[in-house]
Amino acid sequence: MTALREEVCTLLQEFGLPAVRVKPASAEVIEFNGLFSSLINVAAPLDYRLWFVEGVLPHIARADRVRWETALTDRTPVQVQVAFKSVDGRVLDFEMRSSASVGQKKFGQSLLCVFIPHTNPFFERIYAAHLSEGRELERCRIRNELHKGVSQQLLGAAFGCRLLAGKVVKLSEALGKEASDLAELLNEAVLELQNLVQSSENQG
Repeated sequence: MTALREEVCTLLQEFGLPAVRVKPASAEVIEFNGLFSSLINVAAPLDYRLWFVEGVLPHIARADRVRWETALTDRTPVQVQVAFKSVDGRVLDFEMRSSASVGQKKFGQSLLCVFIPHTNPFFERIYAAHLSEGRELERCRIRNELHKGVSQQLLGAAFGCRLLAGKVVKLSEALGKEASDLAELLNEAVLELQNLVQSSENQG
């Protein structure tokens, strides 16, 4: 048996999605990816061209199947639920999305069916990775803001207080000391902030 594995179905497999392309009139398989073939659990080996008719349609509820067949005839997009059974007997719930492909040189008029699992470890891993990446980007943004923004402003305020202390001390020694103490307090705050940012970077 020779199967056609073209770019669309192959690309969908990269995203963890079983996909198959069928003829509008007969629902005969003309293209599929490996995930789709592993999804089909048939009692006896079949010609791959019959995989959709024998391996998919029986797992669609009657009302959904009528909707799908109508969409197949009209070549319009449709979404239906499909409940496959794995080899170990578990029910695998999918949403099958079908859309028409018209005017392609290789396939002419055909229907592409993509199976989207209700739960998929692949997507869960992608989601977790993006969530983790997003959190790290936010931490980096906050660290940069603290380092380049807040700490620079505090240093500027400390420098200003030192200048002010030098001028005020000529008028009042007590006020000059207060301004100098404030400058020192601001310098300590900058150091603590920089240590906090450094500690956060090391933990990241």
